[in-house]
Amino acid sequence: MTLTLRSVLQRLRCAAARTRETVERARSIRGRKAVGWVTAHTLTSGSDPDGLGCLTGAVGMRVGNNARWLNRNTDEFWNEIYRRDRHYDIVIFFKAMDAVCQAEAARLRSQGTHIIFEANVNYYEIWGDYDIPGTRPTPTQQQDAVAMTSEAHHVVADSSYIAGIARQHNPRVTWIPDNLDPSLFRRRPPHAAIRPVRIVWSGVSKKADHLLVIRDVLAKLSGVELVLVSDELPAVVAELKRVIPVRFVRYSDSAYARTLRGCDIIISPKRLINAYEMGHTEYKITLGMAVGLPAVASPQPSYVEAISHAGGGVLAETPEQWLTALRNLAGDAALRADLGERAARTVRERYTTAVTAASYLQVLKGLS
Repeated sequence: MTLTLRSVLQRLRCAAARTRETVERARSIRGRKAVGWVTAHTLTSGSDPDGLGCLTGAVGMRVGNNARWLNRNTDEFWNEIYRRDRHYDIVIFFKAMDAVCQAEAARLRSQGTHIIFEANVNYYEIWGDYDIPGTRPTPTQQQDAVAMTSEAHHVVADSSYIAGIARQHNPRVTWIPDNLDPSLFRRRPPHAAIRPVRIVWSGVSKKADHLLVIRDVLAKLSGVELVLVSDELPAVVAELKRVIPVRFVRYSDSAYARTLRGCDIIISPKRLINAYEMGHTEYKITLGMAVGLPAVASPQPSYVEAISHAGGGVLAETPEQWLTALRNLAGDAALRADLGERAARTVRERYTTAVTAASYLQVLKGLS
């Protein structure tokens, strides 16, 4: 296996993070209740558990951010990646629900350990047209999600939509949304009347197909550039370039945060045609909202909640609504500034790590 300089540096950073966490654990665990976090790979045979500081992507955001905030800001609980050879008062299974996880959860429950299941994908319902590959749950995933939900002492759902479905299987459910670090996603410079106005979208490349919902709308805009931030170049780029200038940025947290500060509007059109799409969180728009970008988004439940909180954007369903929203915002810097300020306030009040970790603290206290 050939190692790149980036992968070598990442391994060194992770090794250093694990060492720091070992030292911090020895100093901090006394007098605290121990909380172990299980991810999809934690129980894999032969794997070396990562430290919280090594986690990336959605795992880094939901597990690493919340757990490290709790370790720094409370003296009641110590959080770490779960290890089978250690005692825990509470164990949290994050998107970890297969037969191995179910067996481990049962063993822990028999010892008196409290179990929390993090429900982050709508595996419970299967309805509609699943046009994005890999998004339709399998019968096994559905059974596993129901089993973990039913047997958990508490369930944490990342969207209110999933929370409502999870309560059909367990009444003890708390909605805790996705979170972001405001020190990374900092405010952009003041909005100004400039051209081109940059409209930004981010997501997994295959999900860029949703942008075709507004392709004809984009074709009617002038003085606008579309910025796509993704893991790889989306297949739809060629089609989008026929109607609007497009710039691609490869995703990393730091690259995305930097790109957002040079953009003007964040968008997330969606085909709301199945249970998977309805269960999504607001994360696609809140990162842009955090830096002061007004959001324009389809009326997916989490988007409705985020935009309605303080008016930090526009909900658009029909092509006419999309065209009106984008034209108004592209042509009016003062409007972008007003809605962008509302968007940033929404994130401060609802979606920063400090807010979500405080909610997690209440859940942990309720089990102790």
